[in-house]
Amino acid sequence: MSNGTDYSTYLRINDLLELQIPLTDDAPDELLFIVVHQSYELWFKVIIDELGRAISALSRVEPWRAISHLRRMVAIEDLLLEHLRVLESMSPEGFLEFRDPLNPASGFQSFQFRAIEFLSGAGKKAMLTFELFDESQRRWLTDISKSPSLWSEFEISLRSLFGADQSADVTELLRTLYLNHETSELSALHAVAELMMDHDERLAMWRHQHMMMAGRQIGRRPGTGGSEGMAYLDSTITQRLYPLLWAVRSVL
Repeated sequence: MSNGTDYSTYLRINDLLELQIPLTDDAPDELLFIVVHQSYELWFKVIIDELGRAISALSRVEPWRAISHLRRMVAIEDLLLEHLRVLESMSPEGFLEFRDPLNPASGFQSFQFRAIEFLSGAGKKAMLTFELFDESQRRWLTDISKSPSLWSEFEISLRSLFGADQSADVTELLRTLYLNHETSELSALHAVAELMMDHDERLAMWRHQHMMMAGRQIGRRPGTGGSEGMAYLDSTITQRLYPLLWAVRSVL
């Protein structure tokens, strides 16, 4: 009779703990930097899975099945904001001890983050032409860029539940949803809309906090991946995933 799988074997702890390999000797903050960014990528994997499940539910016009997946995604995003606060514990001089050998590596090259943007409905196709990813990553991202997104499937559910065709104005449909969501289906879709706003807001908060952290640690230096550093981050903080969800507030 099998004794089952022990904790370390199931989670591959030995393999996991061998993946943190600093490039600089005697740079105490580098281990923290690696662990936080590896943690980000693991959580990105979960976010991508939750987004996919929510998208599938909305494509079937079953918004109530999307709610738990989106709530989990937002909870993870709250956790990722806390990860940034841990990174802020690094001093500028501590970061600079190991920063130069990282070049040209940059968070700008996170293909999973770009997948989250595409799946959310706000990815930029031009990103696929940049020399940021290897061929397998680019193919995977290209496939994702062509797949349904959270916004496209939300719009399908919105039109379906109101019996509207493609010519109907989305802002007017959103206004109607916010003013009238008493049925169980519309109540669920309204909850999805608010969770999408939570997702949008968390990403905006993350961008702002990331920009502030970068300025605190590297000032106006260029980014390691060839970006303009703070200047680039400044340009991202006004971006929104769902401008129509923000705009509808003005017409309620």
